[in-house]
Amino acid sequence: MSVAAVGIVAYGMTLVVISGEIDLAVAGTAVLSAIVGATLLDTGSPVLVIGATLLTGLAIGLVNGVLTAFIGIPSLIVTLAMLGISRAVANIISRGQASYPDSVSAYLWFGNGMLLGLPTPIALLLSIGAVMVVLTRFTTFGPALFATGGNTKAAVLSGIRARSVKLSVFMICGVLAATGGMIESARLSYINPAAFAGLELEALAITVLGGAALAGGSGSILGTLLAALIIGVVNNLLNQLGVSLYTQRVVTALVILAVVLPGYKRRQIAK
Repeated sequence: MSVAAVGIVAYGMTLVVISGEIDLAVAGTAVLSAIVGATLLDTGSPVLVIGATLLTGLAIGLVNGVLTAFIGIPSLIVTLAMLGISRAVANIISRGQASYPDSVSAYLWFGNGMLLGLPTPIALLLSIGAVMVVLTRFTTFGPALFATGGNTKAAVLSGIRARSVKLSVFMICGVLAATGGMIESARLSYINPAAFAGLELEALAITVLGGAALAGGSGSILGTLLAALIIGVVNNLLNQLGVSLYTQRVVTALVILAVVLPGYKRRQIAK
């Protein structure tokens, strides 16, 4: 996937990780959202196609959030199950066949157009990042998010609606995963039910490289943006060197281990 698409998905992952949870369903969310949007391509209406895509992402995020925050099922289990369900449903709906959104030019603009003098994917990466920075730094939601991830029980005792906070970040993550999937599908002019394999690993690598702790309570949108750019440069370099996709995924996994391991050791020593 392009740096912009993965970076946007990583924004949502960052919010979820800060809250002390994890969303492994982002790849399934991106795929199913794109496929649901593709079912409306024949209408020729960009509003219906784009609206259905984003609403599907929102709905998946809502389900993940309710099951995690209100039912109490660990997010690792919920989102891993949702990853499989979403991919299966996407293949059922599409019958395993790809779709081509060439008839909806407004859809293709998300991947190949221009906005404010920049390619649309880059402009969206920066603008959505700016919105996320404002949300986490300059609104009451930000402190509530970090407090929830740092110590949920203490946050609840201080009057923070921790369940609502967690529900919100899963919903935001769902919408951003759908947005990333739409951008990549539009860039390729190709909506594939088997797409985005390994997206959750890439988004998680960017999140932890950007400074978010998997234990929750810390993280930075600006750090995530910088990490997305670094990962993008590394992947481009590996591509130019002729390194296979599978080897690149090994490198991505090693990045996660290299970033997480020192923090884990420090926590073990502190205990």
